[in-house]
Amino acid sequence: MAKFLALLKLNFRALLSAMRVGRKKRSFSGIGALALLAGLSLYISGVYSSLLAGQLAAVGALPLLLVLMSLVAVLLGFFFSLFAAQGVVYGAKDNDLMLSLPISPFTLMLSRTLALYLENLVSTVFVLLPAGVIYLWYGGPGGWAVLPLLLVSALFLNLLPTLLTLIIGFVLAWLSGRFSRKALASTLLQLLLLALILVGSFWLSAAANNMENAAPAILSFFQGWGRPFLLLAEGVSGGNLLQLAALWALCLVPFLVVVWLLAWQYKAIITRLSTHRTRSDYKLGRLSSSSQRGALLRKEARRWFGTPSYVFNTGIGLLLLPGAGVAALIYRESIAQFLEMAGGLALAPLLLAGITFCLSTVAITGSSISLEGKQLWLLQCAPVPVTTILGMKVAFQLLVILPCLAVGWLMLCLAFALTPAEWILLLVDGLLFALMCAPFGLWINLHFPKLDAVNDAVVVKQSAAAMLSTFLPMVLVLLFFLLWFFSLEPLGSVGLLLVYAVILAAAAVLSFFALVRQGPALFRSLEEK
Repeated sequence: MAKFLALLKLNFRALLSAMRVGRKKRSFSGIGALALLAGLSLYISGVYSSLLAGQLAAVGALPLLLVLMSLVAVLLGFFFSLFAAQGVVYGAKDNDLMLSLPISPFTLMLSRTLALYLENLVSTVFVLLPAGVIYLWYGGPGGWAVLPLLLVSALFLNLLPTLLTLIIGFVLAWLSGRFSRKALASTLLQLLLLALILVGSFWLSAAANNMENAAPAILSFFQGWGRPFLLLAEGVSGGNLLQLAALWALCLVPFLVVVWLLAWQYKAIITRLSTHRTRSDYKLGRLSSSSQRGALLRKEARRWFGTPSYVFNTGIGLLLLPGAGVAALIYRESIAQFLEMAGGLALAPLLLAGITFCLSTVAITGSSISLEGKQLWLLQCAPVPVTTILGMKVAFQLLVILPCLAVGWLMLCLAFALTPAEWILLLVDGLLFALMCAPFGLWINLHFPKLDAVNDAVVVKQSAAAMLSTFLPMVLVLLFFLLWFFSLEPLGSVGLLLVYAVILAAAAVLSFFALVRQGPALFRSLEEK
């Protein structure tokens, strides 16, 4: 038992990735990761529960709120932990070490699975409990017994996302060792998952506006495969312990069967997953050559496109920009009516806040150094100036951003019928923001490197540099919104965009200056910490 608890603690810390600043471990990242996960779950639950509860209460279908939010809890848990299962449960770098210890593979598998379960439990609880509070606020049946029943049910419902992540993580790990285009397949799978979540989000928002007609369709939709969610809602709202027991059994039995099967053959599974097929059709050819800058750019491209978690976590903003532009063009007439009702309200500065928010999520350079890991010494020993190495990392982020920025900018300007001056300034401000974020993220990563991560997902999702390079630019986005709210009338749209341009130009110059001045020395001093 002591060994199991020690392994559980170790694997849970690995999932939360205790960061290092300098040579000292700090627990902030683990607490920070949990707080971020809980806060995001709380925000999503609060927004959607408030949005849906009023509409459902009006048509007498308030228990349907518990059905929908339990589905959201499962999807969020699956979304947050899918690639952690692939990396920690099946593809951890310490597999050889762990299997050489006097610990059974069965115990190792169970400890990793339970660590995954505990991580999912945070999001599940912080989705269901706020939904339960809002449910009671709107007069839902069941009384205050709803909350303890929801809490107990969350312990069992959380088994579903954990089960799904174990199965899909196994499939992804198997694909990684069998196909040459494994990274592309994983990336496409993640993008498909994101698309489904976005479609579901839009569907919920649309349903909230016409809940009287949507409620019967939603109930029939859950009668089949979604029966566990109906059992939860009916059991909690009616205090029916028999239905809750059926829900708990539906969640627990499949989970125990799958975990037992995987744990029983765990050593054989990870041994087979670690094997790779090799090609035998090599042909003698001429070796091509290229410039240093071209080789470094291709290296960055291979790293980005070849790491699914990297693409997924830094590419969402790239999809949102053209996606928002397409949506704006589709609803162009509605936008025109809104602008007419708003009395010609200038929205160009607000559009810039939205564009810069999307760009702030594209923090490719914020993880670029950390992802070099143990291969960093190769770059440090390469006969290439350090400024060139750092410059190509910055250039790659800009090359990825510019096409999406241009497409989104063009569509948004057409949809909102901006003036020529607003067109130009909106593009200039967007470019300046991109020019600020790229060197700033790299500078942050040089100060807070994480070269010893268990897997790439830890670096991209939970490292200090990844978080800081994403969230600090968002502070500037918040400033832009506040300036628009308080200074639009005295400055006007064009004047406010000019103020933004001055702020962004100064920030971009400071970022480049800091990187050029401190970057080479920081890069040379890096070692695996």
